[in-house]
Amino acid sequence: MAIPFRRGVLPALLATALSPGFSLAAEPDLQLESIEVISLTPLHGVGLEADKIPSNVQTATAEDIERSQALDISDFMNQTMGSVSINNAQNNPFQPDLKFRGFTASPLVGNAQGISVYQDGVRINEPFGDAVNFELLPKSAIASMNMMSGSNPLFGLNTLGGALSIQTKNGFTHPGHSLEAYTGSFGRDSGTIESGGSDGNFAYFVTGSITKEDGWRDFSPSRVEQFFSNLSYRNETSSLDFGITAVDSDLNGNGASPIELVRDDREAVFTHPDNTQNELRMFTLNGSHWVNDNMMLSANSYYRRSDRSTFNGDGSELSVIGNQVGEEDDDNPGVLDEIFIGDAGAFGFADGDFVALNNTSKTKQDSYGFGLQSTFLDNVFGRDNQLIVGASYDRSDVKHSSQSEIAQFTDSRGTSGTGVIVDETIVDGKINTDTFSLFFTNTHSLTERLDLTFGGRYNWIQIDISGTSEGGEQDLNESGNKHVFKRFNPTAGLTYALRDNLTVYGNYSESNRAPTPSELTCSEESSPCSYPNAFLADPPLDDVVARTIETGLRGQNGNMNWNAGVFYTQLKDDLFFFPDVEDEVNDPRLTLGNFDNIDKTARAGLELGVNGQQDKMLWFANYSYVRATFEDSFLYAREVDDEVETFEVKKGDRLPGIPEHNIKIGVDYAFTPKLSLGATASYHSSQYYRGDEANEDKKISGYGLVNLHGRYKLNKHVQFFAKVDNLFDSEYENFGLYGEPDEAPGLDYEDPRFVGAGAPRAGWIGFKVTL
Repeated sequence: MAIPFRRGVLPALLATALSPGFSLAAEPDLQLESIEVISLTPLHGVGLEADKIPSNVQTATAEDIERSQALDISDFMNQTMGSVSINNAQNNPFQPDLKFRGFTASPLVGNAQGISVYQDGVRINEPFGDAVNFELLPKSAIASMNMMSGSNPLFGLNTLGGALSIQTKNGFTHPGHSLEAYTGSFGRDSGTIESGGSDGNFAYFVTGSITKEDGWRDFSPSRVEQFFSNLSYRNETSSLDFGITAVDSDLNGNGASPIELVRDDREAVFTHPDNTQNELRMFTLNGSHWVNDNMMLSANSYYRRSDRSTFNGDGSELSVIGNQVGEEDDDNPGVLDEIFIGDAGAFGFADGDFVALNNTSKTKQDSYGFGLQSTFLDNVFGRDNQLIVGASYDRSDVKHSSQSEIAQFTDSRGTSGTGVIVDETIVDGKINTDTFSLFFTNTHSLTERLDLTFGGRYNWIQIDISGTSEGGEQDLNESGNKHVFKRFNPTAGLTYALRDNLTVYGNYSESNRAPTPSELTCSEESSPCSYPNAFLADPPLDDVVARTIETGLRGQNGNMNWNAGVFYTQLKDDLFFFPDVEDEVNDPRLTLGNFDNIDKTARAGLELGVNGQQDKMLWFANYSYVRATFEDSFLYAREVDDEVETFEVKKGDRLPGIPEHNIKIGVDYAFTPKLSLGATASYHSSQYYRGDEANEDKKISGYGLVNLHGRYKLNKHVQFFAKVDNLFDSEYENFGLYGEPDEAPGLDYEDPRFVGAGAPRAGWIGFKVTL
C-alpha cells in the first residue's frame, strides 16, 4: 500500500526517510519497521517505499554503526554489508580501498573509482582523481546511509557499481547530549561529543571528535580531528538545514611491504614516511518546500574546499657511481647517462649507495555547486505516480603540484632530503571542471502489485587542464588540453508483489565516468608517466560506460527480512594502467606507464542476505559471489628477474584485488536490560595480486576474522563498552602487488610480491555519558 502523501504527514514522512527499517537499528524489545523509505536521488526528499525500488538497497542507521563499534563507515560496511571487502593498500585503517561488487572507492589517486559517495546530497568524491577519503566523513554525524546497487544514473558520474548516500543528524531527529571516549591497542585514543536539541521550529546539532593512534606498524602514527554542525528549521510545509563539516587529518600509511619482510617482521615497513595530510571545509545548505499537497521542491547548494599534501619516501632507479648520482646507462653498465649530483660525497653518499626520492605533492581543490528537483505526486490514469525532475551544476578548480627530491636512506629506511630536485619530475597543473546534469525518474503503479520505474540522467562534463610539466618544458596553456564528455544514461525497472510479504524485482541501468585528469594526462605511449602525477598534453581517452542488469526477490517473514539477487555489470572502454618497463625509458621514479582504454570488463554475481530479530537477539547474515573478469585480450609487460616479460590477458581472466566469496555473520544478544554482547564474523576468499592480470601466479590466501563487542548500561546516563578485533589473532593479507624489494638498503629479498598485512588482535574499552 502506498504511503498517503499529504502536508500533514510531512514531518512523519521525513522522519521515516531518515530512519530506514534495517533490522539492526531496532532495540531488542521493538518490532521491525513495516515500511522502509529510500530516497531515489542524492537530494533525498520524499523517497519511495523500499519494496517499490527495482534493485537491492542496503541501509543502516547511527544505532547500527554505534552497536558495531566500527572505527568508521568503511569498517562498518566491511563487517556487515554484502558484496563489500577491503584492500589495505596503504596499511592505515583510515585509508582503505573499499570494494563493492568489485568496484572501488579509494583515497589513492589513480585508482579506477567506480562508486559515488554523497553527504547530504553533495558528491564528495574528490575533484582530482574522484578519490574518496573516508576520514572526511565524521562517523558521529551520520544519521543514516543507503548503499544503492548497480549503475544508477540518478547518482551521477562514477556510479558504475554503486552509490553510497549519507544523511547527517539534526536536532529534531537526534536530540540530547553525550560524551564518549575509548582507549586501547596501538595507542589509539578517541573522544567524541554530541549535542542536539530543538525549540519550536528551530534546532541545532553539533558533534566533534579527535582520534589518534600510533599504528600497529612501525612509523605509522595518525591523527584525525572531525567537526560537524547543523542548524535546522522546520514548519508544516518547509525545511531548511545549514551544515558545516571541518576535518583535519594527518595519516601515515606506509603501504605494502615485501612478502619476505612481512614473514620476518609483520610490523616492519619497507620505506617511510608515506604521509598524507587532508584539510576539509565544507558548507551545505539544503531545503525543501511543499508547494501543495502533491508537489514538493528540494534544493541544495554547497562550497567545499579540500586541500591535500603528501610526502612519500621511496626507492628509486638512481645510482651512485664514483662521486656522482644519476641514471645509469642501460647499454653501458657502470656509466651514468644523466647526472643530477656531481659531488655525491658532499651529501654523504658513497659509491654504490642506495638512492631514495622524497616524492611530494600539494593539491588544492575548491568546488561549489547547486541542485534543484521537483517531486510530483499526482495520480496518472487513476494510479499512484511519483515523478522527480531535477538539475545540478558543479564546478571545481584544482591546483596540483608535485616534485621529487633526491634523498638518502636512514638506518630505518626512512629518507633524508638533499635539497636537489629532479627537474623532469616537477609538475604544476591546473584543472577546471564543469559538470551539468539533467535527470528524472518516474514510478508508476501499473496495478495494485506491479510498479514501473524509469528515468535517466544527462551528464555534460568539461575538463580543462593547463600548467607546466617536466620541469616547465611543456606548457599546457599553449597546447591546450580540454576534454568534453557528454552522455544520457537511462534506467528502467519493475517490481511485482507476489504476496504482501514477497516482491520480485528487475532493473536495467547505465552510468558513466569521465577519465580523471591523472588518466587524461598520462595516455601518450611515448611519454610514460610516474603514476599518477605527471601532466602532458596527451591524446584523449574515452569515458567508461557501465551497463547493469539485476534481478531478485526480497521478502519478510515475521521478524525476518531476506533478499536474494543476481547481477551483471559490463564496463565498456574500461581504463587500465599499462606499466612501461622498456630499457630505453629512463626516469628516476618507479611505476612508469600509461592509461589506455580496453574494450570491456565485467562483474557478475550473486547476493544473499537475511536479518531479523528473535526475542532479545538481533542477527544478520550476508553472502556474495563476485566474478570480476576481463572481457578483452591484451598484452602488458612486467619486470621479472631483471628481465622484461610480456603477459597476455585473455577473456575471462580475473581482475586482481577482488575476492570471489564474501561471507558476513553478526549477532547481538541482550542478556539483561543492562548487558548486551555481540559478534561479527567474516570470510573473504583468495584474490590475485595487482600486476598478475594474466592470472599466472599464486593468489593471496583467503582469510576469516571474528570480532567481539559488548555494552553495559550502568544506568540511563552512563554506559561502558568494549570490543576485540581479530579475536583469534589471525595473520592475513588482503592486498598484494609486484614491486622491487631490492630498492632499499639492509634487505636481501628477491620475491617481487608485496602485501598489505592485516592488523593483529586488538582491544579497546570506553564509556559514554548521555544527558
